[in-house]
This record gives sequence, structure tokens and C-alpha cells, in this order.
Amino acid sequence: MAAKSRSEIINDVEDYINKRGGRYGEWFVGCTGSPKQILFKRHGVREKGDAWISRLAKDEHEAHDVAEFFITTRGTKGRMTEIRETDLYVYAFKMASHTKA
Repeated sequence: MAAKSRSEIINDVEDYINKRGGRYGEWFVGCTGSPKQILFKRHGVREKGDAWISRLAKDEHEAHDVAEFFITTRGTKGRMTEIRETDLYVYAFKMASHTKA
């Protein structure tokens, strides 16, 4: 997966959310170094059947900028954490009764 810029990731995630439905407030956005681990183990997202997306950012600062944009501007759920150099992936998932924020 090739690294994408802040604006490319924002566009990808917005397009995905618009296609999968729901209001931004029904989605969770974050950043991590291990997207599949955090999505499927920590948040309880189902790999098949649930709406989720992840994108590789150019660096950890751009990844955090994207997450902050969605949380503060679009109103998604999420937690802003300290920037770690391993946080290169932005992920988003539509929350469901079986998922954990």
C-alpha cells in the first residue's frame, strides 16, 4: 500500500463514508501502527460485513492531522492521543452494536 497525503486520505475516507451511509457521528476515526489488530481485536469490527477502511499516511503527523480533522470538523467519534512515530495508518469504521469505541 503506497502512502497517501492528508488530503488524499480525507477524500478516500469521506467517499467511503458517503458510499456506506450514515452520519459522520456514527463513525469512529483513529490512527495506529497496526490497523487490522486495532480494528478487529480492540474495536471488535468484523472483517467481513462491517464498514471499515484504513489508509497509510506519509508520516505520523499527517495521520494524526487526518484523525483530528474528522473528530473536530466532521464530528466522528475518536480519541486524540499523543503522536507516536508508529501511528502511520488512519482507520475508520461504522459503529455497530457489537463494536467498541
